[in-house]
Amino acid sequence: MIDNTDISEMERIQTGVPGLDKILCGGLLPQAVYIVQGGPGEGKTILANQICYHRAARGERSLYVTLLAETHHRLLRHLRKMSFMVDAEDDDAVYYESAFDTLRKDGLDGVLRFLMRNAKSRKASIIVLDGLFALEETAETERSFREFINDLSVFADVSGCTVLLLTNSERGAGSPEFTMVDGWLELNSGDLECRSFRYLHVHQLRGSGFISGRHMTRIDQQGFHVYPRLEAVAGNALASEMRDARVQTGIPSLDELIEGGFPYSSSTALVGPTGVGKTSLGLSFICESTPEEPGLLFGFYEDSRRLERRAASLGLDLTSLLESGAVEIMHYPPTEQIVDELAQEMLDAVRRRGVKRLFVDGVDGFHKAAVYPLRSGRFLAALISGLRAEGVTTVFTAELPELMGGENAMRFTAISAVAENILLLRYAELESTLHRSLAIMKMRESAFSPHIYEFHVGREGFRIGARMRHTEGVVLGRPHRRKHGEDADG
Repeated sequence: MIDNTDISEMERIQTGVPGLDKILCGGLLPQAVYIVQGGPGEGKTILANQICYHRAARGERSLYVTLLAETHHRLLRHLRKMSFMVDAEDDDAVYYESAFDTLRKDGLDGVLRFLMRNAKSRKASIIVLDGLFALEETAETERSFREFINDLSVFADVSGCTVLLLTNSERGAGSPEFTMVDGWLELNSGDLECRSFRYLHVHQLRGSGFISGRHMTRIDQQGFHVYPRLEAVAGNALASEMRDARVQTGIPSLDELIEGGFPYSSSTALVGPTGVGKTSLGLSFICESTPEEPGLLFGFYEDSRRLERRAASLGLDLTSLLESGAVEIMHYPPTEQIVDELAQEMLDAVRRRGVKRLFVDGVDGFHKAAVYPLRSGRFLAALISGLRAEGVTTVFTAELPELMGGENAMRFTAISAVAENILLLRYAELESTLHRSLAIMKMRESAFSPHIYEFHVGREGFRIGARMRHTEGVVLGRPHRRKHGEDADG
């Protein structure tokens, strides 16, 4: 029996551009014409060359034709250091030609004959025509330009070539070239305060589904990278098979309060103000990792050396776990990261090592990396869904802005809306003494203690102390002792 889905995917032309094929649901369709639109410096040339050299590595040949006055020597000089060109084994697999003079002398018909002739002689399966706007400017009428696009589409279908038309034209969706081609990819960029960002938007892909919307991109020495929006690719991930087994927290006294530990493959938010002990609790959890059930510590604010010192001060041997491979630390300073790239790096590490315990220290780092902060709730929901599908039990730390109380004290972060379990860690000032308190606010599919407990952090680690009695207002950030005679249970 033939699997039609597999055949469809085999017919796709994989681009070799990380993330792009996922957005295109497998890659470009063959024998088709695509417009890649973007202003100067948006990465059109890099993207097209990366596709050509990826196909060259698979034994195919490409023809790169420019309609610009820029020489190929100048073009290639800026691309030579890109890894996809450095690693190329066959320099003749991508052939560069200029049709600048042909366009000036013979017009659009001359360019079409030029493409047909050179594609045949070079046995090219990919044709890149760089400078479509030059054809627009040269065309005597709009009709002649439409006829050129139509003839090019017929040529692509008959010859079996896939054609990429690069343009920096700002013409819109109603222009004839966009209505006649098989696909339209836009490369663009924007600014957010002092920060600049790049993105890719697929407007059209005939005969195929695709992931719509804006997807962040990056250009570096490896070439062009696309990061599909996480909520569009991981939001519907199926959860792994549920287990009755509990995942121990590393704090026996806490496990007693939650029926033996966190539910398997659940997500837990440790919510509280700075310095209260969230990271200490998370370190206790991650230090329960083993080579058989590895752990990952994904953090934004403290690097490996600081975390090792922090763990040692709690009596935890994180260093040995790192050396044995039971735990891996991934540190990303909360500067100008791409939020979808962070999620991809995390999920790739989870799959690569079969991670079962994940500690994300400082979930607000995702929010700071987001160009569009309103995505935060959907992004985190998709991230947790992806982790749950891998059977990962996850602990996040989330910051409360207020140290003690205040009117905004209980406005939890986006992670609290999607986390299955919430532990609230707070400071409580009582009789001129600062206490640390822990309350279990939510624990899905599990019973838990409803009381508030004092806890201590020191050389003996994170320890749950006695239940806080004769005290009210701790969770609200306004703790006070009950007056004599008001304590019903003594």
